[in-house]
Amino acid sequence: MEKEMKGLIIAVHRDRYEVEVNKKQIYAKLKAGVYYSDKYAEEFPTVGDYVELEYNNMGDSLITATMERRTCFTRKDPDDGQGEQTIAANFDYVFIMMSLNHDFNLKRLERYLTEAWQSGAQPVVVLTKADIAEDVSEKVQLAQSSTIGADVCAVSAVTGQGMDALSKYFRPGMVIVFPGSSGVGKSTF
Repeated sequence: MEKEMKGLIIAVHRDRYEVEVNKKQIYAKLKAGVYYSDKYAEEFPTVGDYVELEYNNMGDSLITATMERRTCFTRKDPDDGQGEQTIAANFDYVFIMMSLNHDFNLKRLERYLTEAWQSGAQPVVVLTKADIAEDVSEKVQLAQSSTIGADVCAVSAVTGQGMDALSKYFRPGMVIVFPGSSGVGKSTF
């Protein structure tokens, strides 16, 4: 091991972490004595977490601490009796993605908004596929009536419609997460 450093978790691969350190990507594992000991009980890091690590230029580095989180998304841990599992951390905005076609569902939008507000970040509702949807303005109004305190933007990745309204969120250093159902356009966006 060489020296103590800080890094950002950018991917989790089971028990191996991809970490950005000084604009370079390295791999690291959890230091067993810190993370698997009842004495310390350090919370496992997830994507978006800042961590302290012992850097090793000859192989995997060791993560020694998970820094305090500003924001986070959690879910019920899939392992029975394990409580909650953090799935993303330290983001600024939650772009709630919902298609204006058959995926449009106000109850689902309200659930996503609740989770976004609970995360500690600012939600933004992004209604996708505006180029092929019917009743766009009506659905935007319905969404706005359910989203007090959050912007609602109808967009099209094909035509570029509505993308200008989102440009204010794309600033250096800002981190955005994109929850939404499969097929709503998250990867196209």
